[in-house]
Amino acid sequence: MTVYIVAVGNYYEQYSGELPPLKNLVQETVGSNIRRVGRFIQLALIGAGRASSQLADDAAVYLTSGCGDVDVTVNVLNTIYRQGEAPRPLSFINTVSNAACFYIAQSLGLKGASSFVSSRYFAVETSLRVALLALEQGQQQAALIGAVDIVVLPIEEHRRRLGLGAQTDVAEGSHWFQLVSDASDRSVLATLDAVQHFPDRQVLAAWLSALTFSAEDCLALGQMIESAEADQWLAETGLSQFNFCESIAHFNSQAGIVFCEFVRRGCGRLIYLNRDPVGRYMAVVIRC
Repeated sequence: MTVYIVAVGNYYEQYSGELPPLKNLVQETVGSNIRRVGRFIQLALIGAGRASSQLADDAAVYLTSGCGDVDVTVNVLNTIYRQGEAPRPLSFINTVSNAACFYIAQSLGLKGASSFVSSRYFAVETSLRVALLALEQGQQQAALIGAVDIVVLPIEEHRRRLGLGAQTDVAEGSHWFQLVSDASDRSVLATLDAVQHFPDRQVLAAWLSALTFSAEDCLALGQMIESAEADQWLAETGLSQFNFCESIAHFNSQAGIVFCEFVRRGCGRLIYLNRDPVGRYMAVVIRC
């Protein structure tokens, strides 16, 4: 079954000493003023709103994140354990990751199911796989899939929390895709051809060897794959590397910006690979 990407939406901002306010941008994107929500939900609304063109009201929402709404969670825990007080009710409710899905559904008038998909090292990849399986099995006909990660001040603590060096550039990101199983009346940007999980490198290599590559194909390597291994994959596949930008600051769901940029360029086929620390892999294939 073919699953189509018919819209993408993204927001990316590198931290450079301050975090820009998002309230007006949220209102411009979704058409209403959403009160008493933090940056995580605001970023989710911006990205989802930008990918919601002609979105069916029964579309499902699949949200993921490398770290979740750390800002709200840290504030609630500080209130409980450092101040010895009860947290504000709305802040406590918003620590639930699916809270952002509620605001998306409310703002966009959606009636479908919503899920927060958690995966430490394959956040974007796993959310795409869950949505792809649901569409292939006929559980939904449309889905909005997104990944959100925020910068939480103070910046020194944020870098330590992510295990980064003191001078590492960091960024916020919100990257979304609208998938449909029937695009007979839609303009198609790309197709999502495969989202596969592999237990080890050998199984992935065998799967890649069965693919037929063309001159328009390119390879993208996830942020968990180090440069030496990246060189090995490029040599084994014979593909050129997809250079989506000159430099990108760190946020945990970088696969989202890779896929968005590839779809925007609209040419060829992307084979994307990523791994986790114990040697499991995921591959995503997108064809424009």
